Amino acid sequence: MTPPTPVPDDVRLRAQELAGEIRRHNELYYKRATPRISDAAYDALVAELALLQERYPQLREETSPTETVGSDLTEGFPSLFHSVPMISLSNTYERAEVEAFHTRLTRLLGHEPHAYVMEPKIDGVAAALRYVGGALDVGLTRGDGRRGDVVTENLRTVSDIPKTVDARRLRVLCGPADFHEMRGEVYMPVAEFQRFNAAREEGGLVAFANPRNATAGTLKTLDTSEVARRPLRFWAYSIAVPGPAALRSHWAVLDALAELGFPVCDRRRRVADLPELFAALDELEAARDGLPFQIDGAVVKLDDTTVWDELGATSKSPRYAIAFKFAPEQAVTVVESIAASVGRTGVVTPVANLRAVELAGTTVARATLHNQDEVDRKDVREGDTVIIEKGGDVIPKVVEVVAARRSKGARPYHLPAECPSCGSALVRREGEVAIRCVNPDCPAQQRGRILHWAARDAMDIEGLGERWVDLFLQQGLLRGIPDLYRLRREPLAQLPGWGEKSADNLVRRVEASRQRPLENQIFALGMRHVGIAAARQLAAHFGSFTALRAAGLEQLEAVEEVGPVVAASVREELDRRTPVLDELQELGLLATTRAPKPVVVPGATPFAGKTIVLTGTLSKLERRAARQRIEAMGGTIAVSVSKKTDLVIAGEQAGSKLDKARELGVEVWDEERFLRALQEAGS
Repeated sequence: MTPPTPVPDDVRLRAQELAGEIRRHNELYYKRATPRISDAAYDALVAELALLQERYPQLREETSPTETVGSDLTEGFPSLFHSVPMISLSNTYERAEVEAFHTRLTRLLGHEPHAYVMEPKIDGVAAALRYVGGALDVGLTRGDGRRGDVVTENLRTVSDIPKTVDARRLRVLCGPADFHEMRGEVYMPVAEFQRFNAAREEGGLVAFANPRNATAGTLKTLDTSEVARRPLRFWAYSIAVPGPAALRSHWAVLDALAELGFPVCDRRRRVADLPELFAALDELEAARDGLPFQIDGAVVKLDDTTVWDELGATSKSPRYAIAFKFAPEQAVTVVESIAASVGRTGVVTPVANLRAVELAGTTVARATLHNQDEVDRKDVREGDTVIIEKGGDVIPKVVEVVAARRSKGARPYHLPAECPSCGSALVRREGEVAIRCVNPDCPAQQRGRILHWAARDAMDIEGLGERWVDLFLQQGLLRGIPDLYRLRREPLAQLPGWGEKSADNLVRRVEASRQRPLENQIFALGMRHVGIAAARQLAAHFGSFTALRAAGLEQLEAVEEVGPVVAASVREELDRRTPVLDELQELGLLATTRAPKPVVVPGATPFAGKTIVLTGTLSKLERRAARQRIEAMGGTIAVSVSKKTDLVIAGEQAGSKLDKARELGVEVWDEERFLRALQEAGS
């Protein structure tokens, strides 16, 4: 036998460097949900190490990153062994490698595959769901592929995940087993991610880089109530136990999952051969920008599941499937300047003003740099040539600086010590990455507050957008929110682009906003950490804004859904903005109780005098309309189930609230019974 070629010292050193670098990035990606490089850059490191190991087999070890999968096992969560290992898919960016995958399968099978199934590769977090007797018993993360973290309670909060499945249909479709296990991907829709991230930044918290990181970080949150507030969704893609072979095809597996009530991605395709597969890949890539969820490619699986076990797997990947990744949509441009932008809560954000460039069908001229720590980490400087891409295919972000093209004399960027809008000293609070202007009269904050006050879930002043707010501020008609209620028809009608009719309409809409319920007025103030749900609870608990203003920390913390962080933020904001709150109350705002209700005799309607929780998806009535009709008949809507809850109305895919109701013995209605009650009550 020919002895192996000795490994040159420089090659051995490079292999060690690559292995260490890959392990470091695995830690950042899987455990911390804070990746520092793109998927393509990571895959290039793994490919380089695999090539060295192919040339010098003695470099290959059982613990090498090319032989093992990354691990998301985390301290603070118990772990369990997977019923079937959750190994990762081999992936490629090259069509030639998809053709090679097809050739290998043809050789192993002895004939060309009869069909493939292509599914979008959702950029989320894999999860395993075990059902005993049709009830969700255990939920696991992928972990290291052999063991996963137990995150059952967090997964119960995901409304897409069925908490119970028809046990008889489960056995009929999937076969008998001590337990059944479904697998899929937990993800965060792009639009929901944007809103979630914006709220974090306004609250002084670190923004997540993309929806996948937000999902991973959420699933590893120890506070289940916080997980429930975050917009997680789920797609199912396999039956791990008793296994897919019983259904004979992967397409049949997906149909069975859908029949059992699991959401299955409707962008999947079954194709007969390579030309059809490549056409389907082209179609999916073309549709990528318009999808409501982030994908980074497609998963291609042999449809015939009866031969999957026979085909087997390598140490990392099954031989019956491959992931084809789309190249990230990137562009190269120049940072012409970096400016500090002040938000409505005073958070100062560095923003890169870019030389305009086309990216993913839109012209990009600005990109957020999030905070000073992010600027320092990427070392972004004015004049730098940078690579940008759209995080979540929507939000422009600077991926990296092309250091080789940096001009001499380019200086590191630092946020100013003083607010660029009002000149006040900026403050960085302990435990926060945000740098903040704490002057409540700051013009930039006033602009942001006015826009937030006019938003739909706030005071719903239609037509009052950025363009007109900026004009009113420039003309001196507005300095803050109270001035909205001093606007008069004649001065408005004289402004460029305005006339008597448009002025009348705006004044009428502003006046109409006075009738908005207290919960919307509280939300309209734009206090940190106070969304519409928290505002609703505050309004219901205190009944008037005067009582809310007088509340101490203990009283605030006693409100359902309001913890110490929200309570402290509310108390601070109420104290800091005393003059403007006084002014608003003098103008007749912030004086109402909750939405006016007709006088209802207890028992006169099915909802009178009852505390009611809505959960799950209602198919025939919007959630907002359902809430309004319940309140009109004397009911009170709560956002969480407790001993004080009288009734839970559960739509499709109801989550942990339904489980809690059953645990406490609270009465539960399905949507049909709810609609029947509305009809009988004449509503």
